[in-house]
Amino acid sequence: MPESVRTTAIADDDDGDGTPRIAAFWTRLNDFFLFPFQMEPLIWAIGLTLFGSGAMLLMGFFIPLLGFVPLMALGIAFYFFKVAALASRGVLHSKDYTSNMMDPDWKTMPWALFGVMLVHGTAIWFLGNANELLGLLAQLISSLVLPATVMVLIRSARMVAALNPLELLATITDIGAQYLLLCLFLFLLQAGMPITMELLLPIVPKMLLLPAFFFVLIYFTWVMAALIGYVMYQHHHALQIDLLKHPSPQANVKNDTPAAAQARRQAQEARRRDTMLADMVQKGDMREALAQAREWVRITKTPLPDHRRYHRVLLLDDPASGRLATHTPEYIALLLAERQNAEALKALQEVQRKLPGFALDNAPATLALAQYTWTQLDAHTTLQLLRGFDKRFAQAQEIPKAYELIVRAIKQGLGDGGKALPIFQAMQRRFPGHPSTQEAQWLLRDDLQSRQG
Repeated sequence: MPESVRTTAIADDDDGDGTPRIAAFWTRLNDFFLFPFQMEPLIWAIGLTLFGSGAMLLMGFFIPLLGFVPLMALGIAFYFFKVAALASRGVLHSKDYTSNMMDPDWKTMPWALFGVMLVHGTAIWFLGNANELLGLLAQLISSLVLPATVMVLIRSARMVAALNPLELLATITDIGAQYLLLCLFLFLLQAGMPITMELLLPIVPKMLLLPAFFFVLIYFTWVMAALIGYVMYQHHHALQIDLLKHPSPQANVKNDTPAAAQARRQAQEARRRDTMLADMVQKGDMREALAQAREWVRITKTPLPDHRRYHRVLLLDDPASGRLATHTPEYIALLLAERQNAEALKALQEVQRKLPGFALDNAPATLALAQYTWTQLDAHTTLQLLRGFDKRFAQAQEIPKAYELIVRAIKQGLGDGGKALPIFQAMQRRFPGHPSTQEAQWLLRDDLQSRQG
């Protein structure tokens, strides 16, 4: 990602695994409100405003020009998806947009969204006719899942996926409680449109009211696109979105480099493979889906995406087959090598829900995950990961560091230094003079003094 993008998207510290922490979206509201005034989105906004206003004025003389209004709506929707899709992959400033980032699937997304809204509207109408309360409930649910619908469309470019309740629920779950906060901000933005128009009515000449209305509508649409895309970027690990490795802002857009062309081909192939597997799974052809995903892993030139894809299918497989347990250590090792610690922890927890009692057989990977959970101040998960570490990995050189982390989690996380003393005493016996033993001694200095007193 260009430095100009990264410096506005990350905080000064990191998540403890060396990966810069992406700033929460509510800390960057000013950037979203200023985005429509960047050069490219501003040109689109002005162009669409002039197009829409001209068409509406001419309709009084030539009624068939009514067809220009849907064209304007398609133009707004297309650019909305472009902004949100690029932001979801880490491209947050329009000056970093290049032609090789364009995806042909984006042209179909406005139609797919229209189809989804048509299905929602039909369902609301039928339920409303049956029972007014049911209609209101359906309308509320439709509004709540709309941001998730947009996200699923961006990730899959498939209307069927955007109508799948499981896909929508998984997306909402991946984002967590922040999804409700996103919905609140989007609701406030929608409410802000009529308020802005009311403020403009007294000061805008009557002949400019129509262009002003269109511009305000487009302005708020661009803000919402930037906001939704950034939330996806903020949670790209959980949503399993690969960030775009694009050329520097100074690169000549017309001179597409071989590396950029290769990256574009890889992105298109990834979408093709995702779609193929999704179709197989939906048809119930799990054996073929597993065989195809495993073959891609065998011949892969991009290990992590193909292993991630195989892992998703294995989670739907019969756990008794042993395939999930066999693949998970290799997959988590790949994630840790790519510093995707949060995704690695999530993958392990998903497997443990399918296979109770499953544990990694790799000492460095286990310690790395425990260190990550401690950076999140999750003492219970840290201790759970390290339970029996010295017995499972009796000869591992990571044992002193694991002991130190256990002491730290018990003392600082659970506030029970006395319970950590036996661990420290074992460290003194087995690893006297080791830096981890000395660190544990410093952590327990107060408890040791009170014990001696």
